Amino acid sequence: MKTGFAVLIGRSNTGKSTLLNALVGSKISIVTAKPQTTRLVIHGVVHDPSGQIVFIDTPGIFEKSHSELTRALNEAARESLKGIDALLYVADPTRAIGNEERIVLRMIEPLKVPKILVINKADQRLPYLDEYLELSEKFDDTMQVSAKTGKNLKPLKEKIIELLPEGEPIYPEFQITNLEHKTWLEELIREKIYIQMNKELPYTTDVKVEEEEERKSGALYIKAIISTDSPTHKKMLIGKSGQKIKEIGSVARKELEQILGRKVYLELEVVC
Repeated sequence: MKTGFAVLIGRSNTGKSTLLNALVGSKISIVTAKPQTTRLVIHGVVHDPSGQIVFIDTPGIFEKSHSELTRALNEAARESLKGIDALLYVADPTRAIGNEERIVLRMIEPLKVPKILVINKADQRLPYLDEYLELSEKFDDTMQVSAKTGKNLKPLKEKIIELLPEGEPIYPEFQITNLEHKTWLEELIREKIYIQMNKELPYTTDVKVEEEEERKSGALYIKAIISTDSPTHKKMLIGKSGQKIKEIGSVARKELEQILGRKVYLELEVVC
């Protein structure tokens, strides 16, 4: 069978995490409108009768790397390019090609692996599509897809498997990610924080699951600590009369119940 690692790389907010989730068929990587919310190098595993693809989601490349976090994210993306078997350059033609795109193109140019230009957001109006199509000669193949609607995802998976080397499966059939369950819970809660707070919250906000317990009723109890870097941000997270943290907890709990298929009690505490 065919098996190997295929990395997803691109500038911030091209839809890499949404594409990973759609390809795997399950919520693995967090998705928000806030750039650079992917901090971890996440594996998403596709099991197919003809092969196994281990997709590697990377943080979006950001041009200005003045902060320690941004520098670390850019370096994590570079490290993810080592030891791969195929590369998917995910592009967003709703935006013009800019410096971040050029940084990524220079980064991947010397790699001696099959490269696919994946033009995402095919369900939308694409004013800069022609600019990206001109890049096609730098790649082994070009495909237009929609991570949101699923358009052309099946042909994309088939093409990747075709490009991979023969080998034994990397992950067992039941496993679809390298994330531990606790880490996955923390990432999902962090996603809901960014969505509910829009652009008001700094990247330093973090989540740690302190307790996870299965109750006799079959329900799952989870306690998580949300840490931020100032009393002002703590106050914003809690909201007037605790309304904002209740909203965050409610949307996170509902999605957890939908994914896990069981009742969830979620307790959130904010500290700074």
